[in-house]
Amino acid sequence: MKKLLSLAIIVALIAAVVTCPGEEAHKEAIMNEMENSIDTTIKDKTGLGDNKISRGLSQIASGIASKILKPALALSLTVDNYYVFSVGKIGVDDNPKTVSIGAFGHVFTTFDAKDL
Repeated sequence: MKKLLSLAIIVALIAAVVTCPGEEAHKEAIMNEMENSIDTTIKDKTGLGDNKISRGLSQIASGIASKILKPALALSLTVDNYYVFSVGKIGVDDNPKTVSIGAFGHVFTTFDAKDL
């Protein structure tokens, strides 16, 4: 039984190392969360719901935000790889904020629309 448990732990660690998300995965997850937040905000603030006008406004706003945020994200995002998981942080000072955590091939964002 102990051998089986040890083997399961070793397999889980190897899987975590192999599937640990890199910097690009963190950037993609953060950009997706920002675009979703923009989309939700436009729908809520305009009161248009989910129609052609709100979708058009969302696409325009997301396009503009993408052109601005991608370069800013490239400059301010650092991803620390701890082999079994990774942590994305944004900040230019000595106290960066954790914005994403990646493990087993998935990146979880740790911020919401209020943080944006």
